[in-house]
Amino acid sequence: MIREKKIILVTYGNFPYGGASANLLRYFSIGLMKLGNNIEVIMPTGNCYGRDIDHNKHKQGVVDGVKYKHLGFVNHPRKAIGKIIENFWGITLPFLYLLSERIKKEVDIVVCYNATWFRFLMLLIIKKIMRKKLVVILPEFYEKPVAKFFSIASLKWFSFYFSMKYLIRYADGFIVLSYYLKNFVENKLGEKKPVIVMPNLIDPERFKKSNIKPFLRDKITIGYIGTPTRKDGVVDLIKSFSLLNKKYPDTHLLIIGDVTNGTILPQLRKLANELAVSDCITFTGLISHENVPELLYSSQILALTRPRGVFAEAGFPTKLGEYFACQKPVVITDVGDIPRYFTNEVHLILVEAENVDSITNGFEKLLLEPNLREEISKNSYAWMNNHLNFNHAVKKIDHFMNRVLEL
Repeated sequence: MIREKKIILVTYGNFPYGGASANLLRYFSIGLMKLGNNIEVIMPTGNCYGRDIDHNKHKQGVVDGVKYKHLGFVNHPRKAIGKIIENFWGITLPFLYLLSERIKKEVDIVVCYNATWFRFLMLLIIKKIMRKKLVVILPEFYEKPVAKFFSIASLKWFSFYFSMKYLIRYADGFIVLSYYLKNFVENKLGEKKPVIVMPNLIDPERFKKSNIKPFLRDKITIGYIGTPTRKDGVVDLIKSFSLLNKKYPDTHLLIIGDVTNGTILPQLRKLANELAVSDCITFTGLISHENVPELLYSSQILALTRPRGVFAEAGFPTKLGEYFACQKPVVITDVGDIPRYFTNEVHLILVEAENVDSITNGFEKLLLEPNLREEISKNSYAWMNNHLNFNHAVKKIDHFMNRVLEL
């Protein structure tokens, strides 16, 4: 019987609110804490820009029993000198914090979420000095970009490549979001280390709503939430909706979200104008996490039309669990692990990626068959509750952590 574990989670992103990664790590932490573990979240860098930044404005705090602390800035600095300082702190502060006498004595496992190579290297050095276990959460895969050498995409790829080639073998265990990443890690290592697939974690209680009015009373609304970039196939979504709307004028498209620094909505609005459906599409922009459930509930159908690509094969759409929790039928493209987990017309409507006609036909099928909408909604909710509900799913993570400690 392994004693209560002291776990330190190091994340360089938002916490406890502010996007898909923050939600995942919040449920990850709360779930492990509920199982009797002592878990603390530290953030060497500040929160990213976005609407939820107001919810993360404290230097330290507690969310559902989990303590979290900013070691440096609370929010990302916008000026160059502040960014330079933050990058320096991002390496040195966790090093100093984790090597303090109290932490050295108490901690069992350090968990690292998607750090850059030099930050990851620092954690490996800490692991060696402390003689503690290091678990890496690997949420995505970076492809080598066709871009300028010093572009942000190129730097991200190099950081990922260097970590995977030279550093990953020294970690003690890996939590990944897809079987693509599981196979990648196992093939890369050439030796067996614990790897577990954790596609998503969700709290269905957050999405229990009643008496939510439709977004538009006389329309059937198709909803999408996320960062509406190429990775989520929003252009294909708008194009397919334009075909659907010409045949069924009583339809509406609700696009929730934007990028966190700047906006990409003007170009999407331009596309909507060109397709003559601008009056039938609502763009909300960034919204608070508190408003997400109500907007999703106000839609009758939910959509995720990701195109093909390694990013889609390697990831699992975290928003899918939220869609299922809202008990709404989902139209989704056949990428990544989706066909592995789900059956077409049982759990969702599976359509061909990058095929606008196929996506349109998927929407049309749900429009014409309300009974199918209801049946799919029930089945997908049951699947979510069995596999993604953090109260259940995190038990596998706890068992995985015990395996790592036993190595």
